[in-house]
Amino acid sequence: MPTENLTDKKLRSLKPGPERLEYWDESLPAFGVRVTPTGEKTFCIMFRVGGKQRRHTLGVYPKLSLADAREMAKDAFELVRRGRDPVQEKKAEAAKAVRERFEAKTFSQLSGQFLDEYAKPNKRSWAEDERIIDKILCPEFANLNVKGITRSHVRTFLRALAMNAPVAANRTHACLRKIFNWAIKEEIVDLAANAASGISRPGGKEKPKERVLTDHELKAFWDALEKEDTAVKHVLQLILLTGQRPGEVMGAMSAEIDLREGLWEIPGSRTKNGLANVVPLSPQALRVFERQREALEAQRRKRQERGDAVPKSPYVFPNRLLSKHSEAPIVHIRKAVGRIHRNLKLDPFSAHDLRRTCATRLGQMLVPDHVIARILNHKQTDVTSAVYNKYQYLKEKREALDLWGARFARIVSGLKSVEVSRTEA
Repeated sequence: MPTENLTDKKLRSLKPGPERLEYWDESLPAFGVRVTPTGEKTFCIMFRVGGKQRRHTLGVYPKLSLADAREMAKDAFELVRRGRDPVQEKKAEAAKAVRERFEAKTFSQLSGQFLDEYAKPNKRSWAEDERIIDKILCPEFANLNVKGITRSHVRTFLRALAMNAPVAANRTHACLRKIFNWAIKEEIVDLAANAASGISRPGGKEKPKERVLTDHELKAFWDALEKEDTAVKHVLQLILLTGQRPGEVMGAMSAEIDLREGLWEIPGSRTKNGLANVVPLSPQALRVFERQREALEAQRRKRQERGDAVPKSPYVFPNRLLSKHSEAPIVHIRKAVGRIHRNLKLDPFSAHDLRRTCATRLGQMLVPDHVIARILNHKQTDVTSAVYNKYQYLKEKREALDLWGARFARIVSGLKSVEVSRTEA
């Protein structure tokens, strides 16, 4: 084999040819570099085991340095001297790494893999899975060996949960089932180890939610929001005024909001059904966005006066106002809603019930169903609407939301801060 004095300077000067070229090192026989027609330079060694000549790839230059490649080659030649095959050793190490990756010994490890490798890359609702895992499942199963978790244990746990929170028990069962089904598909556990299978819904059949707030409840709720964190207050106000999903309001980006035109353009990448939605902002909703912007600006000024760093968040509602967590949107509204309806001694309701209240009130004001559906960004099911009718109903949506905003302002007439004209905005 032709040899070269392989140095970094020499490696950098090697040019690709029409066919693969090989250059072998003078100082370390049978160690060399291959140069492909595309210019990739790969270190390799040649050796014999059992009378057969073998080739072993070490890595790609310059990601793998020449000095490190020489050391790897010497280690491989030592294996050959002892009668072992470096190629088989490398395959065995790779197989061991795969086994270790998939050998989730505890539920905590398995659920972490599920979130990182499946839920986060593939599910829009992965944050809810993470919440269920962290708050409900891990306190019970975290340190248990996955293969040792029994159906009896799961069934008893879910039944106890269902006694006080039947819907949460159903969601927890569904999450646990998804985790085990994924683990079986990835061959982390076998079919017999699925501790979530064969268990009926612990919370029973769920009734469709019908909670809609009355005028009295709306005013009481709106008044109670004044005691809440500014961002939480504004998020809940906007859910009521725009009818958008809580997650889409919490994740609102500053770049989506056009205050001059009174429009909020939610991209499909952030919606539940993947469809973009243009939401006309009533004067009341517009004022809420303005109040939030003013609150952020006031906080920035305070930090600047103290000489603190002032990070700029892309979110309208940062998770922690202008802190190191500003790159994440707000997530803590569930507790606020629960606290308010308990303090007011109202029948329980959720943030999503505020969206339902908006939709119901639009219907009561005789807004056509197809306009309400487009405000809510529901996927159209009939062929005409889904395939042929591409009209966005922007004018009709604006008229409907303006009508609801005016009606809502009368319900909570004491809140003058949201009653401004569009020209003033």
